[in-house]
Amino acid sequence: MINNYNMKKIILTKKKIIYAAFLSQEGHIASSFSVLNILNILVKYFIFKNKKYLNNFIMSKGHAALGYYAILNQEKYINDKIFNDFASFDSPLGGHPKRDLKYFISSSTGSLGHGFPIAAGMAFANKITKKKKHFYVLMGDQECNEGTLWETLLLCNHHKLNNITLIIDRNYSRETDLSLGDLKKKLKPFSNNIYVINGHNEMQIKKSLKKFSGDLKIIIANTVKGYGSKIIEKDNIWHHKFPKSKKECELLSQTILH
Repeated sequence: MINNYNMKKIILTKKKIIYAAFLSQEGHIASSFSVLNILNILVKYFIFKNKKYLNNFIMSKGHAALGYYAILNQEKYINDKIFNDFASFDSPLGGHPKRDLKYFISSSTGSLGHGFPIAAGMAFANKITKKKKHFYVLMGDQECNEGTLWETLLLCNHHKLNNITLIIDRNYSRETDLSLGDLKKKLKPFSNNIYVINGHNEMQIKKSLKKFSGDLKIIIANTVKGYGSKIIEKDNIWHHKFPKSKKECELLSQTILH
């Protein structure tokens, strides 16, 4: 799934997420942990080339932005000072992403359901100009309750946009509020390339992202909200909660298992 060296890096990155959330008294720790393995693979292998950002990734799940910043910090694209200044008044790294290519943010996101339509527009523009860039969108499963997802799927089908990979973080955290049911079955009319994977298994993530697709690719990544922390995992009280004291910060850091 993930070797010991990489696991140690991910554990350290999760501890840095907890510390940054403590410093800022802001951030969605549990959501960031949910998508961290996916972001790790995207940043390492798919959205940078020769250390240059390809402007081809949209973090539609904007409230998990701290996870994206943490992986950028882990891979030394942003330094500790910038990262630990997360969500301060004049920080470039907001609680939700604000478009700034200097910090590898292709689009401002926050209201759920907006990232995929933006990526579709970028992909369509690239198709018209005959460019060969591929676009990646990471969205939460509850964004599937937004009409914008289904409208954009229709648009992608109509214009035959096969230069997009849509990754859905399927952590089931709000399933009791409005169930999505069999998500693959619902998405099947829009794509012949749907993959259901373990969203914490980095080998599966990388393999699914590398698969050739002659159609819109959709990856349903089954994850656990708060993955890796025995305190935070599956506890929705941590959706938008952060350590209030240094002692609580240290206690949370000690609970990170993977």
